Amino acid sequence: MKAQRIAALLALSILCGCAGLHSASEEEPAQAYSTHTHSADDSHGNALLFGLLGDEKDVSKLLIIKRERAELRDLIRAISETTGRAHAQLEKFAKADRFLNIKDNGLPPAEVEARKTIAKARTKELLTESGKEFEVRLLLSQDEALVYGAHLADAALKGEKNQERAQFLRQLSNDLTNFQQRVTAMLSSNYNWPQK
Repeated sequence: MKAQRIAALLALSILCGCAGLHSASEEEPAQAYSTHTHSADDSHGNALLFGLLGDEKDVSKLLIIKRERAELRDLIRAISETTGRAHAQLEKFAKADRFLNIKDNGLPPAEVEARKTIAKARTKELLTESGKEFEVRLLLSQDEALVYGAHLADAALKGEKNQERAQFLRQLSNDLTNFQQRVTAMLSSNYNWPQK
């Protein structure tokens, strides 16, 4: 019973946003923005991206609870490793530039609440399913998160003046797009078309 409770808490903590459903930070309010480097909208995009990467880097922890096929495990671990490095790099950028705020995502309270509710429902689904049903739900959530992340990186790139960060965002968008294509290929290769 205790092990099940721990597993549920772990899964809840790592899946609360794995499909791009991220809550607003409860940390201190946003710092003042410099009109020369970042607008509030630019930083909101970076904050949303930072939240997504934070969720994605922890998705592989779900495999501690659910033991699935090697192909799925390897893909999820690769996604987690790549997003973990990107999360750390974005945090490093923010520490080097006090105007790059990665804590305030600018979402209104109703949106934050809706995302939390959806995340809880998805977490419950993943915890209660196994085998093919679990794999399909996990891959679908990853597909959604990766598409969102790639487009979010592209959107942040448009307002980025710093060349190092621009290159980082470009590469991140490509990496997330490539992972999304691998997720789609895995879904397609395991989908059985009904015989007539």
